[in-house]
Amino acid sequence: MGRSRHLPDFSFDLGTLVLSPGLIAALTEAPQMRDYIDRVLQWHLAGDFGVIARHTRCDNVVAGLLGAGRLTSRFVVPGHYCPPHTGIIICTHLELQTTTIRFAGESE
Repeated sequence: MGRSRHLPDFSFDLGTLVLSPGLIAALTEAPQMRDYIDRVLQWHLAGDFGVIARHTRCDNVVAGLLGAGRLTSRFVVPGHYCPPHTGIIICTHLELQTTTIRFAGESE
């Protein structure tokens, strides 16, 4: 996505996946969302955090290197997949060993 950026190598575990109520509802109405979620989770695990601010990218790298904190990704949802939702946010809480996935309009 976009320009390639060199990020330090770090690995992390997604832990327990938690889906928001809106995302669970969308999966029943738009089955193609399952493949999209699988794809963006792979990007997230690979350190491609999608469309995020520079300071969030920096926070992600620091958290990944320290193995503590939160890793945040944001990806654009293709319009034909699940209108009116335009974005998905993935947050991995390293200490809690959980990853939440929600639409951009939902709170965590």
